[in-house]
Amino acid sequence: MQRAPNRPRSIEGGTPPASAPHRVRLPVNLHRWADITFLHWPYPPEEVAALLPDQLSVLTHGGRAWVGVTPFFIHVRLPGIGRTALDRAFPETNVRTYVTGPDGRQGIWFLHMEVTAAWFVAALRAVGLPYVRRRMSVDAQPARITYRSSPRRPGAQGGHAIVVRPGEPLRPPEGGERERFLTARWGAYHRRGPALLYTPVEHGPWPLRSAQVDTCEVGSLFAAAGLSVPAGAPLACFSPGVEVKVGPPRLVC
Repeated sequence: MQRAPNRPRSIEGGTPPASAPHRVRLPVNLHRWADITFLHWPYPPEEVAALLPDQLSVLTHGGRAWVGVTPFFIHVRLPGIGRTALDRAFPETNVRTYVTGPDGRQGIWFLHMEVTAAWFVAALRAVGLPYVRRRMSVDAQPARITYRSSPRRPGAQGGHAIVVRPGEPLRPPEGGERERFLTARWGAYHRRGPALLYTPVEHGPWPLRSAQVDTCEVGSLFAAAGLSVPAGAPLACFSPGVEVKVGPPRLVC
């Protein structure tokens, strides 16, 4: 994929604010992202840049691109109607990296996304997010969180297994510069056909804890994202979760 003329392949990113720099006044969805683990590996910027649309550049930290695997449990409800039987909750795991766009904003670019809910896959693929449907589970115990996925077709390849043990709260709770670079992200770029869109989110600072990774079978996630399998153990942290407002997608270009 060729880069846009004069668009740098990568840009060294600063430390994002711990709280959203904007307000989502008319959310299209209200979420809770619960029992979330952040697993991150460094990558050569050029490997990640090759997977991006022309309009985006990789954000680096310490000269390296970063790719994250974030398994969690998502609760979804419509704004304005309170909690009802229509609320939905299901596991999600995504593979993501960090980018900056032609409008100067920073955000997430999703490389691969898995959930159990067919309606969610259909709705979000319609706006360009790379969701696929999987069999998945999140077993959240006080001392250990287990995340699993597997293909829906018997005999198909894929799936992941992640087991983490949450540790002590970080000080400060939102983490230092590196943790903020990897977690404090306030929107995502996505593409629908030729149009580049940006969806903002708003939530409070992440309450982060350290995490010990006991199992990390994620090779199929990276293969699905078009990346080489990462080397070494990931940087890891855990959060019990945040309440989130998701704004409407906005056209960037």
